[in-house]
Amino acid sequence: MRQGTRAFLCAGVAALAVGTSAWAQQAAPSPAADADMLEEIVVTAQKRTQRLIDVPQSVSAVSAEALQQSHADRLDDFFTRVPSAALVETQAGQARLILRGINTGGVGATVATYVDETPYGSATSLANGAILTPDLDPVDLERVEVLRGPQGTLYGANSLGGLVKYVTVAPSTEGVHASAEMNMEDVGHGDTGWSGRASVNVPVTDTLAVRASGFYRRDPGYIDDQRGNKDINDGRTYGGRVSAQLRPNEALTLRATVMLQNLDSNGTNQEDVDPVTLKPVLGEYTQARIASQPSDMQYRVYNLTGSYDFGPVQLMSSTSFSTLYQNALEDASGLYGPLLTGAFGVPLGVSQVQKVQQRRFTEEVRLASTGGGWLDWTVGGFYTRERNAIIQELNGVDDPTGTPLPDYAGLADVSLTSRYEEYAGFANGTVHLSDQFDVTFGGRYSHNEQDALELAAGPLGGDANYTAHSSDGVFTYSVAPSFKPNEDTTLYVRVAKGYRPGGPNVLPPGAPDAVPRQFGADTTTNYEVGVKSDLWGRKLSVELTGFYIDWDNIQLFTSVDDYGVNINGGSARSQGIEASVTVKPLTGLTVALNGALVDATLTADAPALVGGLKGDRLPYTARYSSTLAVEYQRPLTETVDGFAGFSWRYTGARESAFDTSYGQRHLSAFSQVDAHAGVTFGAYRIEGFVRNLTDSRGIMDVGAAGSALNGNVTAAIVRPRSFGATLGVRF
Repeated sequence: MRQGTRAFLCAGVAALAVGTSAWAQQAAPSPAADADMLEEIVVTAQKRTQRLIDVPQSVSAVSAEALQQSHADRLDDFFTRVPSAALVETQAGQARLILRGINTGGVGATVATYVDETPYGSATSLANGAILTPDLDPVDLERVEVLRGPQGTLYGANSLGGLVKYVTVAPSTEGVHASAEMNMEDVGHGDTGWSGRASVNVPVTDTLAVRASGFYRRDPGYIDDQRGNKDINDGRTYGGRVSAQLRPNEALTLRATVMLQNLDSNGTNQEDVDPVTLKPVLGEYTQARIASQPSDMQYRVYNLTGSYDFGPVQLMSSTSFSTLYQNALEDASGLYGPLLTGAFGVPLGVSQVQKVQQRRFTEEVRLASTGGGWLDWTVGGFYTRERNAIIQELNGVDDPTGTPLPDYAGLADVSLTSRYEEYAGFANGTVHLSDQFDVTFGGRYSHNEQDALELAAGPLGGDANYTAHSSDGVFTYSVAPSFKPNEDTTLYVRVAKGYRPGGPNVLPPGAPDAVPRQFGADTTTNYEVGVKSDLWGRKLSVELTGFYIDWDNIQLFTSVDDYGVNINGGSARSQGIEASVTVKPLTGLTVALNGALVDATLTADAPALVGGLKGDRLPYTARYSSTLAVEYQRPLTETVDGFAGFSWRYTGARESAFDTSYGQRHLSAFSQVDAHAGVTFGAYRIEGFVRNLTDSRGIMDVGAAGSALNGNVTAAIVRPRSFGATLGVRF
């Protein structure tokens, strides 16, 4: 169940990349690099190009080659390999990202998403941003950067847990380049899927180049319905990107990009389980639903970026317009079916229609120093405007066929439209006190205004036409002194603050005083100490990070006096250690190991209507997690190279979301093993791969009480064992 605006809807709400980028370092070295050395990683985490080892904070950079090696089609294929990262997904396109344990449910995102210079997704808690995380296909990506810990200074709203940044490949005038690949994959307990991707770069003139890419993916299903329907969670994902870059002279660069993606899913990846034992009640990979549950998502990003190099300073402007649309059905029969059957005297199931519209305009202007010297600085301004809408409708359907019943259509029809507008100014700098000592610091002030309108109709929706307004401002900061005993080692301490905007609750004039009219921003303050080092002539990379995060004024979604509202309540802290080691002991062999220990708990009781007591662990955060990966490449003949690798991911025991009926449910630890092997000859690549070799049945998410029929609950299950093959070409 997604965010509702009334109580009857509220009732249903229910690592192989490391800080020094060990995963990214598995990429094949550039021709100029020593094949026995780990590749040097360059990132833009601080909105300027830097070596990753010089950035005084925890950043994982997942390269395009690493995405290809892991056959990463979706967020789950790479995000869960990042230290201290977790993903809670119930259906394709409906996932919650968690970094360093910063999660208590709710409807506002705690991890921000960027596509190049474009913040994507909603900044407000009135548009389901927490569970509508963009899940972009990795076609034609240069890398994915994952910034752990608060990023409020440079990236603003919703980055109180961290940030995921997709960096796309820019057009180049250096020649025609093209690539294509085809994949086939057979999923155990399910059917067969396939995908195709292609990209091409074309210089139009000496100053203008165009790059285009496209993909189509047929995702196999593996969940069956009790009525005999097989593989009901299958779907398709397709889209592409076109980018043009003009550089009329050495100083001026203009880049225009359009990205489109559609994600269509026919059902959820949930099975029905006993609410106490979490054992399947209908057999493995089986669910019972009265109404079907398709979900269609559309992502659109339009961006124009321009930069001008004045010599000692560079001016950059990024103008973006982005949209996200969802059109979904959800079976709400477990929640409302018995009630409506008793009220109307006929067997009824309930289908909930949900439509979400997010439209966002952003403008950012930055001026940054380029000349070196004792101070590197960046100052900028940011503006964003959102128009969002959530439309929900409850319709009665025939039990058990799921056929819509016109006489029971529109039992409730509720819409929440909202406007979000934000202005921000920020500054960031690094003072080079000596060749070895630096201090990086920054600050940002953000002010937002929000308006919301609720309309409701229907026998269960009532008659509503209410408005609300809110306004708030937040200052965030970061300070990070660092020491470099040599060029390949950085020791740092970092203190940083992040925030999530507050907003209005839409209520009728006569609502009780106990129901809050507005909810405030919540904030995280991160204290971090770390060391990054490349040793043995850059054959060994080591990173160790310790962190402590205070989370205050936590935003929660609940029901107060029968009104579904956002509230603030309680506090939490997350503390832990992240460690990683990457080594190239032999020519062609790379071994990477990372692990994280995260202790994330409430430090004060949450409101009783939400559940959760002081000392309870924050939901879906494993205390222990780790990844081991091995990759080996060697020539087989003068023209053929062979490669093989495997990875092992361990996700420790976790606790589910707070539930006032059952409390938190304990989720057992599980492991996943992936492997691949293949050959390259000339421009061609042939490869075979297996995912989840041991056919592990890991639980990613557990629904609230009554989220399935007959008092059962839902459990989202990881994809079963699958085998596949890839044919690729690049020139």
